[in-house]
Amino acid sequence: MASEERPIVDIVDTAPEPTHVTVGMSTDAGTSVPPSKPTRADATVRNLAIALGVLVIPLVAIVVLFQPKESDAPAVDPARVYDTARAEKAFRVREPQGIADWKPTAAVYSPSAGGRFTIRVSYSVPDDGYVQLVQSNAAADSLISGIIDRSAPVGSEQIEGETWTRYTAREGRENAFVLIEPDVTVVVVGDASVDTARTMIKSLQ
Repeated sequence: MASEERPIVDIVDTAPEPTHVTVGMSTDAGTSVPPSKPTRADATVRNLAIALGVLVIPLVAIVVLFQPKESDAPAVDPARVYDTARAEKAFRVREPQGIADWKPTAAVYSPSAGGRFTIRVSYSVPDDGYVQLVQSNAAADSLISGIIDRSAPVGSEQIEGETWTRYTAREGRENAFVLIEPDVTVVVVGDASVDTARTMIKSLQ
């Protein structure tokens, strides 16, 4: 930012007018060379840098403040995904109940060879986080490693009479609970709090 211009003030002094001396740089020949002055090109570059700074800083702030969140996504109806999975009759398909203030934002049914399939339904929760419910009859090891980055389990918990293994997921930014049964693997994962993940598990019917 350019410095503020100060008003010019005339200073009156009764002392004798001093002798003016020109200060310069000495060359090898012993002559005096006046110091170089900033060129118009230097001033232009400096002014351009200042102008760019004034423009870029607000743009960065706008991008950070208005970056889309999971809660900003439009709601979807996951009923078709759940119904399609139930029609396969491959395993007991669980669906959360009693969480009307949670907004479903994505629902995907992914079939694969051999009657294997995976469903993923994401929910935006009131604390601005998200929780994803994953259910699959695909190989448990492959499914889990794609979510938890092969991290070691944090521990296990008994929730609603079932043993869920807890992990940190996606480079430690999220929590994950995993339930492995003979015909299905169920994963609850997201950046919401651990208590929110437990609430999801308790709501599954």
